[in-house]
Amino acid sequence: MNMDNDTGVDRKRRLLIVTTVPGTLTTILRNQPRFLNNYFSVVLATSPGRDIEKLRENEGVETHAVTMCRGINPLSDLVSIFKMILLLRKLSPTIIHSYTPKAGLVSMLAGWVCRIPVRIHTFTGLIFPTQKGFKQKLLIWVDRLICLCATRVVPEGRGVKEDLHRFGITHKELQVIGHGNIAGVDTDYFSPDLPDVLSHALVLKRQLSIDNSAFVFCFVGRLNRDKGISELSCAFSGLPDGTHLILVGAHDEAAPVDATSMALLQSTPRVHFLGFQQDIRPALACSDVLILPSYREGFPNSILQAGAMRLPVIATDISGCNEVIEPNVNGWLVKPGSADALSSAMLSSLHLNEMKLKEMGCQARACIQSRFEQREHLSRMLNFYRNEISTSQASVSV
Repeated sequence: MNMDNDTGVDRKRRLLIVTTVPGTLTTILRNQPRFLNNYFSVVLATSPGRDIEKLRENEGVETHAVTMCRGINPLSDLVSIFKMILLLRKLSPTIIHSYTPKAGLVSMLAGWVCRIPVRIHTFTGLIFPTQKGFKQKLLIWVDRLICLCATRVVPEGRGVKEDLHRFGITHKELQVIGHGNIAGVDTDYFSPDLPDVLSHALVLKRQLSIDNSAFVFCFVGRLNRDKGISELSCAFSGLPDGTHLILVGAHDEAAPVDATSMALLQSTPRVHFLGFQQDIRPALACSDVLILPSYREGFPNSILQAGAMRLPVIATDISGCNEVIEPNVNGWLVKPGSADALSSAMLSSLHLNEMKLKEMGCQARACIQSRFEQREHLSRMLNFYRNEISTSQASVSV
């Protein structure tokens, strides 16, 4: 990767990356802080948890624990903002960059109070469009406050950008980095041809009693109500006996799947719950199609990772998904919240001839390699931070 040789100048500048929970850094943003630490003095702040020590070791950077609770909790949030202010006064970073809603609220407010020169928040998805009444209005005003305190607002994709303007969240200039997404995909790692991945996939199939001739659908993500698990349970229940469904992801207790849908899935022998997996490649490698029937997304990593593994994707026609999936080229797009539309697409993929399915998989990997390769994303992030510093210095000099 070609980088400027002026790393000594940037290395003196402190970049603080903030997420609500360590999981965002240990999974989605994994290795990004380590890379950026070659050019800046990177520090991480996230809620305490069992992964925080592992995070410090994996990334090799200074890490601080600041409790930030998910959901609406004004008293707890005020405590978090106060603790973040104390941390900022201690660190005096040049840049603070937050991901996820609560981290944005806490760090952008604290950053504004402390007058941090560059305050960046990335919207990885918007919660309020699927909410109603007072809760929706409250979430809208929280997002507006985040944008007001930030010097730069980054939407993860075009759909998020359009919603931020459409709902009047901010009138600031919005910049999508590259083609969208916050991490990119290491296509060397997410390769369907790696011998270890293939061998683990065969072992997994044997463990799950899935015949090699069976058609396998795979879902990757938190098992919660906004992921469309209800529609998935209905759609899959009507498929032929030779099909299987692998579910990779932890149960989300904050927004659980309804009991009826969960009972239907759990009572079906052809449905396999794997729970959270640090390495999802074996599950993808023994599958034929990825399913993502979400109601809302920012820019889902699972469809990028599946595409890199040469899997076509059935996804809902929502922000993020429709920025990657081209119908009948590398997957299918269906109406969100429609079990019938999802079932129809699953049947279409099931009845597709093997050659066409493989062709769609090859198109999927080619798309990821050309638009979402991680090496290129990291280079764009480095240039993005440098440009923000230059812009901040120029505004101060004026």
